[in-house]
Amino acid sequence: MRREEEISLVRKAKEGDTAAFAVLIHRYQNLVYATAFRILKDTGLAEDVAQEAFVTAYRSLRDLRTEGSFPPWLRKIARNLALASRKEQRRFGALEEAGVLQSPPSDVGPEAEREQREIDAFGEEVRRVVSSLSDALRFPVMLCHIDDLSTRDAARFLGITEGALRKRLHDGKKKLQERIVRMAEKSFQVYRLPPDFAKRCICGCRRAEAVKTGKEVTGWPRR
Repeated sequence: MRREEEISLVRKAKEGDTAAFAVLIHRYQNLVYATAFRILKDTGLAEDVAQEAFVTAYRSLRDLRTEGSFPPWLRKIARNLALASRKEQRRFGALEEAGVLQSPPSDVGPEAEREQREIDAFGEEVRRVVSSLSDALRFPVMLCHIDDLSTRDAARFLGITEGALRKRLHDGKKKLQERIVRMAEKSFQVYRLPPDFAKRCICGCRRAEAVKTGKEVTGWPRR
């Protein structure tokens, strides 16, 4: 999208054109979400903040004097909202630690538990990927990279030449890399916004506009 086209969309959105604003949402939703996620480290909170950022931007568009500065202006809104959300989460956590909010005792915090579950799940998936290799490739990888044997000792153990072992290691590592990359791509689906994200943002924008004009509205769109 050229800069002139973007400026035109911002001007139309200023006039209440939600279809034009939807195009802007599609263009910047992943960047806004990434901005929030870098601060919050939580997919759910980041998605909520991203949606709130677009609704806030839509409501404040008339305050934007220079249409060409929409991207950094939007990023600043998202960043400020994410920082405010993080501050609120920390305040909530401090209340829990002080005993103001009752919660069951735990030796390990929820964040540490979540990270440990992710580590365990990733390790299990890696072991599954290694097990999927053929015996000819799996044994060299296990001996040299897990049992830490030298290529000479591993070759002697398998009854093959060291050159053959190095070739199998190369092939095994290549297959592992391909499969682990695919595994990572599948895991990253968790961090992608849902297909209806822009639609929910537009619903929020329309609701905000209706509240301002005194029209009757229904429920707030959420995840």
